[in-house]
Amino acid sequence: MFRFFSDECVNTDIVLGLRKAGVDVLTVREAGLTGTDDDAIFSFAAENKRILLSFDRGFGDIFRFNIRGSSGVIVVLVGQMRKSEIIKIILTFLGIVKTGAGLRGKLAILGKTRIRLINR
Repeated sequence: MFRFFSDECVNTDIVLGLRKAGVDVLTVREAGLTGTDDDAIFSFAAENKRILLSFDRGFGDIFRFNIRGSSGVIVVLVGQMRKSEIIKIILTFLGIVKTGAGLRGKLAILGKTRIRLINR
Protein backbone atom coordinates (compact mmCIF):
# COMPACT_ATOMS: atom_id res chain seq x y z
CA MET A 1 0.00 0.00 0.00
CA PHE A 2 1.16 3.49 -0.79
CA ARG A 3 1.15 6.11 1.96
CA PHE A 4 1.75 9.62 0.64
CA PHE A 5 2.41 12.96 2.26
CA SER A 6 1.56 15.72 -0.21
CA ASP A 7 3.09 19.14 0.11
CA GLU A 8 1.21 22.41 -0.34
CA CYS A 9 1.70 22.66 -4.09
CA VAL A 10 -0.31 19.48 -4.76
CA ASN A 11 -3.83 20.56 -5.67
CA THR A 12 -6.75 19.30 -3.56
CA ASP A 13 -8.45 17.83 -6.64
CA ILE A 14 -5.38 15.68 -7.26
CA VAL A 15 -5.35 14.51 -3.64
CA LEU A 16 -9.05 13.62 -3.90
CA GLY A 17 -8.49 11.79 -7.21
CA LEU A 18 -5.72 9.71 -5.66
CA ARG A 19 -7.85 8.94 -2.61
CA LYS A 20 -10.73 7.89 -4.86
CA ALA A 21 -8.32 5.37 -6.42
CA GLY A 22 -7.50 4.00 -2.96
CA VAL A 23 -4.25 5.83 -2.25
CA ASP A 24 -3.63 6.94 1.36
CA VAL A 25 -2.75 10.64 1.11
CA LEU A 26 -2.12 12.95 4.05
CA THR A 27 -1.78 16.65 3.20
CA VAL A 28 0.39 19.31 4.77
CA ARG A 29 -2.76 21.12 5.86
CA GLU A 30 -4.23 18.01 7.51
CA ALA A 31 -0.95 17.49 9.38
CA GLY A 32 -1.05 21.09 10.64
CA LEU A 33 2.13 22.04 8.78
CA THR A 34 0.84 24.74 6.43
CA GLY A 35 3.57 27.30 5.73
CA THR A 36 6.32 25.02 7.07
CA ASP A 37 9.71 24.99 5.31
CA ASP A 38 10.76 22.18 2.97
CA ASP A 39 13.19 20.63 5.46
CA ALA A 40 10.41 20.14 8.03
CA ILE A 41 8.05 18.78 5.34
CA PHE A 42 10.67 16.25 4.24
CA SER A 43 11.43 15.26 7.84
CA PHE A 44 7.74 14.76 8.63
CA ALA A 45 7.31 12.48 5.62
CA ALA A 46 10.42 10.47 6.52
CA GLU A 47 9.55 10.16 10.22
CA ASN A 48 6.01 9.04 9.41
CA LYS A 49 7.17 6.59 6.74
CA ARG A 50 5.25 8.33 3.99
CA ILE A 51 6.30 8.89 0.40
CA LEU A 52 6.63 12.61 -0.22
CA LEU A 53 4.56 13.77 -3.21
CA SER A 54 5.35 17.19 -4.63
CA PHE A 55 5.42 19.34 -7.75
CA ASP A 56 8.42 21.21 -6.30
CA ARG A 57 11.64 20.22 -8.07
CA GLY A 58 13.56 21.32 -4.98
CA PHE A 59 12.64 18.06 -3.26
CA GLY A 60 14.71 16.28 -5.89
CA ASP A 61 17.91 17.78 -4.47
CA ILE A 62 19.81 14.66 -3.41
CA PHE A 63 22.47 16.75 -1.71
CA ARG A 64 19.99 18.62 0.50
CA PHE A 65 17.60 15.81 1.39
CA ASN A 66 18.45 12.32 2.64
CA ILE A 67 16.22 10.59 0.13
CA ARG A 68 18.01 7.28 0.69
CA GLY A 69 16.86 7.33 4.34
CA SER A 70 13.24 8.11 3.43
CA SER A 71 10.24 6.17 2.18
CA GLY A 72 10.81 7.85 -1.17
CA VAL A 73 10.07 11.06 -3.01
CA ILE A 74 7.91 11.59 -6.09
CA VAL A 75 8.29 14.88 -7.94
CA VAL A 76 5.75 15.44 -10.71
CA LEU A 77 6.77 17.85 -13.47
CA VAL A 78 3.32 19.24 -14.12
CA GLY A 79 4.05 21.69 -16.94
CA GLN A 80 0.83 22.29 -18.86
CA MET A 81 -0.89 19.08 -17.77
CA ARG A 82 -4.50 18.92 -16.69
CA LYS A 83 -5.30 17.58 -13.23
CA SER A 84 -6.75 14.39 -14.72
CA GLU A 85 -3.49 13.78 -16.61
CA ILE A 86 -1.45 14.25 -13.45
CA ILE A 87 -3.60 11.76 -11.54
CA LYS A 88 -3.34 9.26 -14.40
CA ILE A 89 0.46 9.58 -14.57
CA ILE A 90 0.82 9.04 -10.81
CA LEU A 91 -1.53 6.04 -10.79
CA THR A 92 0.17 4.50 -13.83
CA PHE A 93 3.53 4.85 -12.09
CA LEU A 94 2.17 3.27 -8.91
CA GLY A 95 0.88 0.35 -10.98
CA ILE A 96 4.41 -0.20 -12.28
CA VAL A 97 6.05 0.06 -8.85
CA LYS A 98 3.41 -2.19 -7.20
CA THR A 99 4.19 -1.42 -3.53
CA GLY A 100 5.42 1.49 -1.44
CA ALA A 101 8.47 -0.57 -0.51
CA GLY A 102 9.57 -0.32 -4.14
CA LEU A 103 10.08 3.42 -3.68
CA ARG A 104 11.93 3.31 -0.36
CA GLY A 105 15.08 5.43 -0.63
CA LYS A 106 14.37 6.45 -4.22
CA LEU A 107 13.55 9.63 -6.09
CA ALA A 108 10.96 9.33 -8.85
CA ILE A 109 10.58 12.17 -11.32
CA LEU A 110 7.39 11.87 -13.33
CA GLY A 111 6.83 13.84 -16.51
CA LYS A 112 4.19 13.71 -19.20
CA THR A 113 6.18 11.31 -21.38
CA ARG A 114 9.03 10.15 -19.17
CA ILE A 115 9.72 8.61 -15.77
CA ARG A 116 13.10 8.70 -14.04
CA LEU A 117 13.76 6.56 -10.99
CA ILE A 118 16.92 7.51 -9.14
CA ASN A 119 18.44 5.35 -6.42
CA ARG A 120 21.28 7.24 -4.71
